[in-house]
Amino acid sequence: MKPRRFVVVSGLPGSGKTTLARRLTAPLNLPVLDKDDILERLFESLGAGNAARRRALSRESDRMLQGQARASSGAILTSLWHQPGMPEQSGTPTDWLAGLTACIVNVHCTCDPEIAALRFFSRKRHPGHLDKGRSYSHVLASLRKLPVTAPLEGYPRVEVDTAQELNLSAVVGQIRRAFKRCAGTIPLENPE
Repeated sequence: MKPRRFVVVSGLPGSGKTTLARRLTAPLNLPVLDKDDILERLFESLGAGNAARRRALSRESDRMLQGQARASSGAILTSLWHQPGMPEQSGTPTDWLAGLTACIVNVHCTCDPEIAALRFFSRKRHPGHLDKGRSYSHVLASLRKLPVTAPLEGYPRVEVDTAQELNLSAVVGQIRRAFKRCAGTIPLENPE
């Protein structure tokens, strides 16, 4: 029996995580479970509010993402994942990921914080995210402080520079090879 497969997409806000995840769904035959999609459904059903309400709904969406991932047969998981050095209540916790399966690949989106900040302002998100009151300089400063360049502990990692044109087939090939290694069909020391 094949183990369940999960791709955990990480990177700065505005780095292209959701865009990349959606492009990976068809070639990998995996659905996308995006924390922001869950959060926006909560805003729609429960209403948005101030920063404290947004934090509470964000933590609830973390729990829902975890539940949906556990109930799935495999998925592409997208969020701003909590990393050491981030404030305690910032980012989606990662401690539960290891309990999903032995086949997890971390796809990490990289780009300069300036590009991520520009993308942050060009995307359309629910008003409940409270993006409207933020300036470019504030967003850029907060992105520069985020320690999201470290790999998620213990998982093979595929780096994708989202400031460059995407070679989707190359990224998919790297992910598939990583899945084969974790399933034991390719020795760990042989990357091909």
